[in-house]
Amino acid sequence: MADKMDTDGDDKGQGQGEKKNFISSKNKDDMSISTKKKEDFGPLLEASIPQNRDLALKEGKKAEAIENLLTVEKQTRLAGDAIATGKVAVEIIKILYETKDWEGINSHVILISKRRQQLKQVLVEIVQEAMKYIDSTPTEPIKLELIHTLRAVTDGKIHVELERARLTRTLAKIKEAEGKIAEAADLMQEVQVETYGSMEKEEKVDYILEQVRLCLDKGDYVRGAIVSKKISSKTFKDDQLQELKLRYYELLNRIADEKDEYFEMAQNFHEMWNTPSLQDKPEKWMPLLKSVIVLLILSPHDNHQNDFLVRLLEEKKLEQIPPYKVLLSHFKTMELIQWSSFQELYKAELQSHAAFQGDKGKKRWDDLHARVVQHNIRVVSTYYTNIRMARLAQLLELSQEEAEKYVCDMVVAGSLWCRIDRLKGIATFAPTKDPRDTLNSWSNNISELLGKVEKICHLIHKETMLHNVIKQS
Repeated sequence: MADKMDTDGDDKGQGQGEKKNFISSKNKDDMSISTKKKEDFGPLLEASIPQNRDLALKEGKKAEAIENLLTVEKQTRLAGDAIATGKVAVEIIKILYETKDWEGINSHVILISKRRQQLKQVLVEIVQEAMKYIDSTPTEPIKLELIHTLRAVTDGKIHVELERARLTRTLAKIKEAEGKIAEAADLMQEVQVETYGSMEKEEKVDYILEQVRLCLDKGDYVRGAIVSKKISSKTFKDDQLQELKLRYYELLNRIADEKDEYFEMAQNFHEMWNTPSLQDKPEKWMPLLKSVIVLLILSPHDNHQNDFLVRLLEEKKLEQIPPYKVLLSHFKTMELIQWSSFQELYKAELQSHAAFQGDKGKKRWDDLHARVVQHNIRVVSTYYTNIRMARLAQLLELSQEEAEKYVCDMVVAGSLWCRIDRLKGIATFAPTKDPRDTLNSWSNNISELLGKVEKICHLIHKETMLHNVIKQS
């Protein structure tokens, strides 16, 4: 046992000694690296780049010049000089472009990007340089080949994610021009620009809006709605993004229009109307405000819709479009709207609006008629506790069957309480109260009345005392 303990102690001491030696040797290596001077490749680049450029462009020995520059690139790369390596690599791409060797550009971009210990900055520089030449390509196939090459070398590399996103958008534009909307949309969906820290805010918003537009053009409204949620309305508080704000809400309106979500469309048009850059341009804000009013009266009645309507009526700019202000006030005032006279006044004006044109024009006019009828039913329920169905149908300018259907729909939607006695033909708009509730209500009212009488007696007594004091003095 003692021998074993001695052996373990010796091994432990030996291990600690080796560890100390390793740390000391490591420190020496670090000191030698830090004190080692980096080689200056400035003179080499000043001599080799012009010399090989002339060799390729003037003497026609392009292959030899490229080979020489690749040798220089190797020296600078292995020495870890990113600036010098980038200059040499970019010069190679420039020479190939000036000699119109498009195939050479593709092959050398791949070659340089895959070389051992290649520096990240070098890949960024050659990709950026090659991207400048995309619009200068002589044919469409050459352009596509160059784009595919650059997308291949940037795939999965975070330091060139911005360049890859721009390349993808360029490729998507080409596909869209060819009529391949679905392919263009799928390409754009591959890029998650909201996670890119290197992309400017304005470009990022513009990119996401393009993704949404392509989804909608493709007919994929569900994905378009999902992608649009990547942008918040708070994003557009910056005055520099006003044009993008208008585009954003136009796309949201396309999504809402597909589902006939009138209230959402009214809110979107209101946000567009609130854009500061449009406030001094009546020819632009006036159609937007008209759209807000038209879509608001098309919206089903609820607390949000009613609150929006009341706030909108307080807007001073409505004075410049009086017919629309009167139209809006009809739905706020608790008075019956006669559908026949309503059509005479507003049919021509409303049917000229974009909301009532196209394939959905007739459906939306029927929806407007339904909103007028629903408004009239709410007015009747305010002033009547019981009413005969024949009289209700007369007030609504409908048949009894149609009037009953509208009332039932409102009851099912939860916007109205009503019971219809079909045998007697009577509609009741007030629920029957429990006798105990009636007595409680009566008791509360009497208590409130007695409290007010007592207060009045107190005030009379006070005035009498003051009068007597003044009279005695």
